[in-house]
Amino acid sequence: MHVWDLAAAHLAAIDRFDSLLTESEPSMAINLGTGSGTTVRELCAAFNQVVDTPLTTVDAEPRPVDVAGGYTKSDRAQKLLRWTPAFSLTEGIRSSLDWIPVRDELLKD
Repeated sequence: MHVWDLAAAHLAAIDRFDSLLTESEPSMAINLGTGSGTTVRELCAAFNQVVDTPLTTVDAEPRPVDVAGGYTKSDRAQKLLRWTPAFSLTEGIRSSLDWIPVRDELLKD
């Protein structure tokens, strides 16, 4: 998920804080995500759309601890926060890669 989507969800939670939480329900979990899973192959393909030198991948058998089909159930975020992600996986990867060369200068003491 794109960092700006995460930030927007947190701002939505702050905006809705007083109307969502009560004395009888002082906290709640709200999953954030797209609501659809991303496979390793899909992640690699999205990464390769952004970079000049594509990843070389090698298919292998799943490991015993690998989970198939994991994804977020984020309809509560849509309903309660009126939030849905605005950025694609590819946009998130592109932003992450754009951040790398400037982060040290922007975050210096």
